[in-house]
Amino acid sequence: MRLYTAGETSVLCGVSVETLNLWYRFKKYNPDNDYAKMLPEIKHKEDNNKVRYWNEEDIYKLVEFKSTIPQGRNGVMGKITQKYVKKKEK
Repeated sequence: MRLYTAGETSVLCGVSVETLNLWYRFKKYNPDNDYAKMLPEIKHKEDNNKVRYWNEEDIYKLVEFKSTIPQGRNGVMGKITQKYVKKKEK
């Protein structure tokens, strides 16, 4: 089974790597949220725990997640996006 890096995964899902990172920050800080539970677990190769990977099944789950979550400033990602994007702009 082929594994995809964050860059490859983001392209296949039609989002930026930054958006992918924000989704997983949301999952980290809101583990009991129903939307967060939709995100697949990240895989790591045994030799390198810092590189994240997703498989083909995960890509489908991420695309479904993208189409399901409420969009916009007041969507479920609003607080996470505002916190991290504004911090980055400063």
